[in-house]
Amino acid sequence: MALSRFIVFEPPENDRAKDTVFVRDAFSIWAFLFTFLWLFRYRLWLAGIAALVLFVAISLLGEQGFDLTAAILQFLLGLLIALEGPTLRAARYRRKGWRETAAFQAAGLSEAEMVYYGGDRRPADATAVQPALAAAPWTAERRKPAPARTGGFFGTMGAR
Repeated sequence: MALSRFIVFEPPENDRAKDTVFVRDAFSIWAFLFTFLWLFRYRLWLAGIAALVLFVAISLLGEQGFDLTAAILQFLLGLLIALEGPTLRAARYRRKGWRETAAFQAAGLSEAEMVYYGGDRRPADATAVQPALAAAPWTAERRKPAPARTGGFFGTMGAR
């Protein structure tokens, strides 16, 4: 089974265990098949209404004699929502003030919950200790390169 990336969001309140949300950041077959219904299910109202309006407009385009074009556009719109829908969900939680506490890979939701709740983690209110950073290599003083020892075409001119 392939691994999927999970992003964990905790609510602004302190009840971490009850309301923690795991967002699977991968292609969603349900979002591909039921695009605007999937958006409504996750309370992405504006995106769902926009998708519904686009689907109606594309259907009207198909009735005007552009059947193949309408089918391709509906397929592409469904594909876009299936790929970017989890990103829209994550953006919604960030806008609402939820804290993004972890991101990791797991085979499924149950494994993601085991990794998240079973891992050795510090409490959320603990202060993080920042490691001392070494001097960046690009800030070091530059040395001029030494001139080449051979000169001319393939070293035929002799040394300088």
